[in-house]
Amino acid sequence: MVIFDSSNSLHRDMTYHPEQPERISATIKELRDFVINSKDKGNLLELVDVAEAKSAALDGTPYDNYSYDSFLHEPFSDAELEHARKILLKTHKGDLVTRIEESCKSAKERRIREGKDALGHMGHLDPDTFLTTETYAVCLRATAAWIKAVDVASKNRRPVMALTRPPGHHATSDSSNGFCIFNFAAATAVHVLDQDADYRVSILDWDVHYGQGVADIIQHFPNARYVSIHQTPAFPYMGESFRVSGANQNILTIPIQPETSWTCGYKDAFYKALDFISKDGEWSPDVVIVCAGYDALDSDDLASCSLQANDYGEMSKLLQQHLERTMVPNKRQPALILGLEGGYQLSNYAGGGNLQQAIVKTLEALI
Repeated sequence: MVIFDSSNSLHRDMTYHPEQPERISATIKELRDFVINSKDKGNLLELVDVAEAKSAALDGTPYDNYSYDSFLHEPFSDAELEHARKILLKTHKGDLVTRIEESCKSAKERRIREGKDALGHMGHLDPDTFLTTETYAVCLRATAAWIKAVDVASKNRRPVMALTRPPGHHATSDSSNGFCIFNFAAATAVHVLDQDADYRVSILDWDVHYGQGVADIIQHFPNARYVSIHQTPAFPYMGESFRVSGANQNILTIPIQPETSWTCGYKDAFYKALDFISKDGEWSPDVVIVCAGYDALDSDDLASCSLQANDYGEMSKLLQQHLERTMVPNKRQPALILGLEGGYQLSNYAGGGNLQQAIVKTLEALI
């Protein structure tokens, strides 16, 4: 199952920004083609749209152009959105959540009073992170999508992907930054541990940038672990040594050099990450969350690593095999979810593959 929000385009910058709505629409097109054309696996993949209404256009394009029959439409209930809000309030400190919520609401109301369109740009929180009057609503639905993904995966024991934007792994407990407003991966872990404090949660981050926000939050949860494989030097210019850290010694940073490819360095780093998230006799997770960024692609302009789209399929296969191999006897296999973080190359002519092709390879390996 892939859960997406076709109204994510309500969060967009006024000028070109690599973190754009087309990241979702291009991927949905690719996935829809996979569903239609792949006879053996396509029928195993459901595409679920959680936008409030079908009438909301995907990047301004009528749904008819996207063969809406390929999607299920399951908007969130008020109760699901309220639960997502409560989880965000537990995940983030201070007034971060309420400040974004109230700012978007008041700006929208002001525009309506002035006779303007309700949707409007509100400026930037930092040079890279923008707000619109609908940013809070988009991010709330994204939070609910990650939560729904883990609930479905926990019930059915089949991998689920939350195909959402903006990314979230840079958002710390008290700060939005690096394209990210709220931290969806951390919020999902909080949701899981809220249901059962004895559960164990592992978070694997293969985005090319260090998710310092996830580390900042998760370090305080002894029943959770976070490992990141990331390029250094690169934003946020942290996690630049291989080490275990955190208040509960539950954060592992695995830095890699620019130009690292699957066969020259990345595969070795990936095995180290797998050993941290699930290890015989030491750590057996009930839930595994993947911060699935695709900006380590050789074609991606926001970093300098050299992965190919096919490598993400191999990573997904190795992850699933590792979880099966390290599973405790008489214990259910961990629920596995993936949530989109970075990944900005959309060109169909990109050497080695683009975002949407890498996501298809990921899901194809898991179903």
